[in-house]
Amino acid sequence: MNIRVLVADDFPLVREGVIETLSTDPGIQVVGQAGNGPEALRLTLELEPDVLLLDLRMPELDGLGVLAQVREQRPDVKVIIMTASEVAETLIDAVAAGAQGYLSKRTTREELRQAIITAHGGGSVVSPMLANHLLKDYSQRARSDDSSARPLVGPREIQILRALSEGKTDNEIGAELSISPRTVQNHLARIRTKIGLRRRSELTRWAVEHALI
Repeated sequence: MNIRVLVADDFPLVREGVIETLSTDPGIQVVGQAGNGPEALRLTLELEPDVLLLDLRMPELDGLGVLAQVREQRPDVKVIIMTASEVAETLIDAVAAGAQGYLSKRTTREELRQAIITAHGGGSVVSPMLANHLLKDYSQRARSDDSSARPLVGPREIQILRALSEGKTDNEIGAELSISPRTVQNHLARIRTKIGLRRRSELTRWAVEHALI
């Protein structure tokens, strides 16, 4: 196993620490490092790493902006967000945008190594501490929500929202549901009309908040 990793963080000391940690694993190869958002995107497109380890707060183009463009241009690259932020809202946004992992910078060396292996293998990972924050936030939202949104969308639309939350493209959703990409786009257009949101990350977040996925 040789997992090619790109490390993107605006603090050199953090990058060096992460690279040093990963260099102890013979199955992981750090192929590059970036100190800002545009550089992270450029190196991802040029080097085509298996995993992009991405800070959320990046100069010039933030982590979510980089993530959105990577998902569009290199959907095969697995992205793990690693950040000091422990706000459930940012976790939801990152997952909605297609991140395979979301780690706190309190993560241990072994947790980081295992997260990269898990993401590379197609799995998802969230730091336990962040998962607790997310569950608390979700529980509060669920208690305050009367599920009145459920009648707005049908079973097929819920399936599409679920696939969307997993970061899948229109082609991938169509293949999974045995429908054409154009049909997927038509369903998404109807969903957008019903709930008044446009961006894919906004649709996923809305679905999560209304307990539809």
